Amino acid sequence: MNIMNNSSNAVRKPRAVDKAAPVPAPKRQMVGHGGVIDLHAYAAPQVLRTEQMEAYVGYLVRRLDNKIYASFLQSLAEEEITPARFTALSIIGANPGVRQVDIARALDVARPAALKLVNQLVDLGLVETHPIPSDKRIGALALSAKGQAKLGAYEQAVRDHESRICSAISEQERATLTRILGKLLGD
Repeated sequence: MNIMNNSSNAVRKPRAVDKAAPVPAPKRQMVGHGGVIDLHAYAAPQVLRTEQMEAYVGYLVRRLDNKIYASFLQSLAEEEITPARFTALSIIGANPGVRQVDIARALDVARPAALKLVNQLVDLGLVETHPIPSDKRIGALALSAKGQAKLGAYEQAVRDHESRICSAISEQERATLTRILGKLLGD
């Protein structure tokens, strides 16, 4: 380019381009922690390296949570019972008259999430809501007859599921793991 002067009002003269010679596309590369990847000769890694993540408790707990969740759903697939629904149902069964706000606190979820959960259990016919005379806005929760009949079977299915999940560790290791997880949760 020819620049006439260095002022901000400089006029630039365009350079002549040879239309006969095609300009080759620049070779695309991607740089990451593992080095440089030639994107024109790209092949996905056949085996993913995850050892850099295996030192993180959060990563391991999250992977375990995914495995536990999938196994749980498989155990109670025909019942429409999720881990959260089972937990709420179990809490209600052990604490007749519990309120939705108590469920939210026990599950460490927002009140709207607890309301949705309770409504799902009511819709499934497992839980009943009884108005509290002193405060009509709040309902006392209790298992329905169907909920009482089903809870025992759900508990057995969950015990079987947990036995499968923990089959690779001893009873003593399981007790230690439970204690450590409770400690991390602050219980």
